[in-house]
Amino acid sequence: MFKKRYNPEKIKKENTKQLLKLGITVIDHLPYIEKTPHRIATEVSKRAIAMAALYQLAFSAPRDFVSDYIQENQLVDQLTKHEKELLETDYEDLDPQQKINLSWSVEAIWALAWVGKKHDNLTFNTPVEDSLAGYLPNFQANEPAVDFISSFKIRSESDTHKMLDLFYRAHWFARNNELNGKTSILANQSIIMERRTALEWACNSTVAWDEVELST
Repeated sequence: MFKKRYNPEKIKKENTKQLLKLGITVIDHLPYIEKTPHRIATEVSKRAIAMAALYQLAFSAPRDFVSDYIQENQLVDQLTKHEKELLETDYEDLDPQQKINLSWSVEAIWALAWVGKKHDNLTFNTPVEDSLAGYLPNFQANEPAVDFISSFKIRSESDTHKMLDLFYRAHWFARNNELNGKTSILANQSIIMERRTALEWACNSTVAWDEVELST
């Protein structure tokens, strides 16, 4: 639960100051993010593992192996309709956009790992670290998901909400730059979108993954 000293409006003000110090311009009339029911550790950890297992397709893991892993670890319900369709098609037969989407999903996995305190380096502009593989089960060895799920210690709602708010405002900055033909090394919009999706989902248990809205 949120502690009394935390509130969305205060988080907005604190984050705005923090971003400005980093050189990321934000507009004051961008609203604060309302508090919503957060997901519990089991939900977030299972979603992270399901996505990570599916991501193995990009490394030429046999489709049947990935499908069996997801079923044996009772993760089927964690996949979206689109993701389930990926398991019905050989990787070579996926269209270019499907392959791109699968490749970018690692950014969301990294954000979910942050929610579970697996690391402390969730940024707007740097790629996923090689350490991610060490946090996840050894899929090649068919290591079960149970240890990852049981060791997933979710961050406080206030900390996760604050990070989501940061990404929301940084996303506005990145998108505004794009609209004006500008670029900035401070905020990569593609990275932000994937990681923000994961944070939005973790912070709102009433919204399905493929229904997450990324307006700014």
